[in-house]
Amino acid sequence: MKFLRFATAALVALTLGSCAGGGNGEPLESSEGAVAGIREAAQDAGASQEQVEILADGEVTFEEYQGAVGRTMSCLRDAGIEVIGDTVSSSRGFPEVNYSFGGESPGRTSEQTLAIADECMVLHSRFVEAAYQMSPVAIEAMEAKFAPYRDTVISCIRENGGEVEDEAVREEIMIASFAVQERSGVDCIAESGYLGN
Repeated sequence: MKFLRFATAALVALTLGSCAGGGNGEPLESSEGAVAGIREAAQDAGASQEQVEILADGEVTFEEYQGAVGRTMSCLRDAGIEVIGDTVSSSRGFPEVNYSFGGESPGRTSEQTLAIADECMVLHSRFVEAAYQMSPVAIEAMEAKFAPYRDTVISCIRENGGEVEDEAVREEIMIASFAVQERSGVDCIAESGYLGN
């Protein structure tokens, strides 16, 4: 069975202009303003009141995040969708739950399974996960973990026709690297030895 990992922060960042940095080396916005934008998106999408309330104070603790993810995983399991990898890991430098869920479930097509999984995530944790992953602590941890690889990745991007500023933050460097990979097939992140995401 194929398992899917949901990339929360990337999706929400794409849908919320307020979450992006200015492209001049400033970190992605992780202030109360960005969380307020995520909270508004959560309300518009029909997230649970519990999820919206977690976002109300502009900060998401690990305990709040873990509880929200736990509710998503319970929703998936209650719907007959298998969940794996539900343990806490610090692979990106801060604690998070790297869960995956089955791309198929009994009596359903893959599309139906994904639609149910999406409903569970929207209802219980998608927006809390995004806000948690954009917190100052998380961003600082990811930047610190990426720091030893930064110069190598930037050089690779430039050598393969990409553009990235010297002051770019990790997220901007990753985006530039993905653009190079899409255009040339060269994966600067992998070539640097960086194992984060």
